[in-house]
Amino acid sequence: MNTEEYLKQEYARAKKNLYTADRKVFGSADDLASWFTNALRHQNFCCHYCKTSIFDINKLIDAGLLKTRSVRGGGKRGPVLEIDKNDDSYIPENCVLSCYYCNNDKSYTATKEDYETYFGNNRHQYFLQLLQQLSANR
Repeated sequence: MNTEEYLKQEYARAKKNLYTADRKVFGSADDLASWFTNALRHQNFCCHYCKTSIFDINKLIDAGLLKTRSVRGGGKRGPVLEIDKNDDSYIPENCVLSCYYCNNDKSYTATKEDYETYFGNNRHQYFLQLLQQLSANR
């Protein structure tokens, strides 16, 4: 799948699944989906914290080197970037996209800046090591 197809897929997913009561400050479901796909482009399809591409994360998931978490409705956390907020409210200026692994780890324990500074690069290095391991095994 090329990046334009991925953006279309993520726009539809964001519009359908991500527009919740606490995210109405984004405007409409279309506004949230537009914000989401613009953030994907701006972040080059990478997690804000570990700077790892969601495409590389999916390679690791598909190879069984990263685990996902099941959620209601048959979905999974892990294969897509998630909206992360820095405090208790979802406002566009306060949000970034993060991988499930950083978002879950950061959950209310650190500011965006502190998490990125102290943990993001270490996670990126870990993911790079797993990708090298995957390449070596092929």
